[in-house]
Amino acid sequence: MALRLSIMNPFPWMFFCCALTISADVTVTSVRPSGASLDTSLRNEVDNALHQAAIWFRAQQHQDGSWGESNRVRLTSMTLLALKASRQPASSESCARAAVWLDGSSTNRIDHLGTHAWRLLAITYMLPDEPARTTLLRRLAGQALAAETGASTEALTFWHEALAAAGMASSVQTDSCASNRLTQIAASWPPVLTNNADAWQLARLINRSSHGQLVRDNRPLDWRSDLAKHILNTQRRAPDGGGYWKASNLDGRIEETAFGVLCLLEL
Repeated sequence: MALRLSIMNPFPWMFFCCALTISADVTVTSVRPSGASLDTSLRNEVDNALHQAAIWFRAQQHQDGSWGESNRVRLTSMTLLALKASRQPASSESCARAAVWLDGSSTNRIDHLGTHAWRLLAITYMLPDEPARTTLLRRLAGQALAAETGASTEALTFWHEALAAAGMASSVQTDSCASNRLTQIAASWPPVLTNNADAWQLARLINRSSHGQLVRDNRPLDWRSDLAKHILNTQRRAPDGGGYWKASNLDGRIEETAFGVLCLLEL
């Protein structure tokens, strides 16, 4: 798919200008709310893991700016969000090409609301808060109206979170189900995790539903350090192109690595 760079379509130029100029590396909303930080040693390990993952991501990117094969919109959106939020300067051009591809791949037909939520989140983080960004985000939000009908509860919740991040909806409120789940999580901490998606969802739940606090018997748990060590210990880091997390195929590795990075950014 050719990049749609023309005066008739200003958005690709906006993506490239944002990525290739220093002034455009704007501060966006943090991936996680403010809270306790990791200790210096662990933070350095996390920073190195993010750097290694970014190198691996750039090596896997298609020439057209996308990632993956089976669901390129979802995988490209996840990877773009992970790269942009981790603020790796060497990834600026990769992020710009990915954003152009995402804009070019959007149509009036949205097959899966959850996938479109990833696209909206990625572009929200990619662009500075300017009128052109608002116009694009509103267009993307409008394309999803038909897809909301019949969507799963999980997809609808994630879509609402994406809209909130884009400034087009109020923040998702904590409900009794989330509070009960947090109590259960704290009682059985540390968790048994089989993939990075579960770790990311767990970190998001704690950050958004209890202001980054997980308490058992009136004692705060150091859950950030526990999750960081788990994620770091499962990453493949090696001179011959490490930096990813294992899965049965390349698409799976891209997804696991994106979730690994996003989880680390929550800590």
